[in-house]
Amino acid sequence: MSRAVTYKEKLIETFYAFDQFCAENDIKYYAAYGTLIGAVRHQGLIPWDDDIDVWMLPDDYEKVMSYKGAINGHYDIVTDTDKNYWLYSLIKFVDTDTTLWEAEEFPCVTGVYIDIFPLMECDEKDAKNNREEYDDISSKLTRSLKHHSIGRVLRLYLTGHAHEGKLMLKDFFYSTFRYKSNRKKYDELVKRLKSQKGDFYVSYDGAYYEKEVFPKEWFKETASLEFEGAQIPVPIAYDLVLKRLYGDYMQLPPEEKRVSHHSHFFEDMDRRWTIKEIRKILKK
Repeated sequence: MSRAVTYKEKLIETFYAFDQFCAENDIKYYAAYGTLIGAVRHQGLIPWDDDIDVWMLPDDYEKVMSYKGAINGHYDIVTDTDKNYWLYSLIKFVDTDTTLWEAEEFPCVTGVYIDIFPLMECDEKDAKNNREEYDDISSKLTRSLKHHSIGRVLRLYLTGHAHEGKLMLKDFFYSTFRYKSNRKKYDELVKRLKSQKGDFYVSYDGAYYEKEVFPKEWFKETASLEFEGAQIPVPIAYDLVLKRLYGDYMQLPPEEKRVSHHSHFFEDMDRRWTIKEIRKILKK
């Protein structure tokens, strides 16, 4: 009897495919966030982590999006054109033979994926104000994309989580109807941010806010580090990048914090399911 393939095994396999795709199409990327820490500290995934993040500069990011629907084999690019995809601000390289529905309130199947974060040019003095504006409109857009069932709202009220239930009702009766206007504001903002020039790169989609403004020279060249038996490209100044984001990044966090922060509402590593099929399975 064959052994079931684990999520992490599929994730590493997807990384190998992604790296090969980039090499074949002359696309440059850099390990980012926990993936970069993993390459430096563990020569692979952080043991309790379950995703792979990379950065791309604008031209390479746009080039990857042009391959949507045009990659040989069982891989594709997920973008904001995919139905109910809520991470419209970044794209994913996905294994289309797998099923991953991450969060119940966002009914979207991706599959095992590599997250691709765009780095945009900016002037350092403008980055903070840009980030505040970006966070405001992107959070409103995210709320307008949420799908909540009345049954789930009632369960929250009945189990003493009325505050969460009220937020869901607000999404249900208000935020959802603001989607078009929020999306228009978001698209206009991103267009403006993409047109900006400067001596720095910024990741507006990361979780570290003002720390994610990097001098361009830190990304001028790449180094190569071992990662899960392969080599992964990293920013030439990866030590400076990691110290800015995490401080003493070689220090392991306390045991209670060595956990994944990603939701897997439904997953299947052996086949692709649709949302409709998954809901039938969950009802059973």
